[in-house]
Amino acid sequence: MKYPDLPPVIQAVGLACVPVDHMPPCTALVRKPVAAAVVTLVERNDGHRDAIVSCMSDVRDMELPLPVLINDALTPVAPTIITQHDCEVLALDAASRRFFAEPQLGRLASAEGVIDPVAMFGPGHDEAALCRRLGIPASTASDRDIAKWWNRSAPMATEDAALTVAVSRMMLWAHGASFQHGSPDAFFEALLPLRERLMDLEGERPALKPLVASRPFNRAASFANYYREHRAKRAAGDDQSRWLTFADGQFYV
Repeated sequence: MKYPDLPPVIQAVGLACVPVDHMPPCTALVRKPVAAAVVTLVERNDGHRDAIVSCMSDVRDMELPLPVLINDALTPVAPTIITQHDCEVLALDAASRRFFAEPQLGRLASAEGVIDPVAMFGPGHDEAALCRRLGIPASTASDRDIAKWWNRSAPMATEDAALTVAVSRMMLWAHGASFQHGSPDAFFEALLPLRERLMDLEGERPALKPLVASRPFNRAASFANYYREHRAKRAAGDDQSRWLTFADGQFYV
């Protein structure tokens, strides 16, 4: 069963940045990305979704610059979950490399197809604080931390930081979209395949363990059978089927 409220492809971008000296503080100018991650949810023919994870970093100086790698990892036209600040960071970095071959990043810079997951919950929120409030593990690494970790010969630590950001943004979107649509679909259709994919990566990327063990993923797994039954009834044309409510005696935590 397919749902018009959920796009067939949606992607989230996370960055790991180092500070740039002698630039105005608290602006996009002061940050330079050295690693990135793109998490993409793709709808299958049966209406369920698969999660694809791509990590990349600036490991080769003056060759295959990071903006080009990010551009190539993005699906054209698909909605992209990223904050406005990180859009500005990407635009500045792409322009500074002078390749001018990143049409997907240009699209993001013009706000085309951009979903700011923080703005979904209202103006003025801090992304990390919002994640904590919703029980979503967020990257606590500062740009100074990333600068200490960044090593072209061993980029995994910075890639993991970027991946944590991308996953947390996909989770924020899933929470916000389910609330806005009054339906559990975005939450389960995002978190169930994403959890499965992260569990596959856990062995090679131990930094993902807190994400996999987080409350939202555990809730999605705990209620997966209820959701699948609900979805199957709707697919069969049962207009009386409804999602769980407090009256069903379910724990809300």
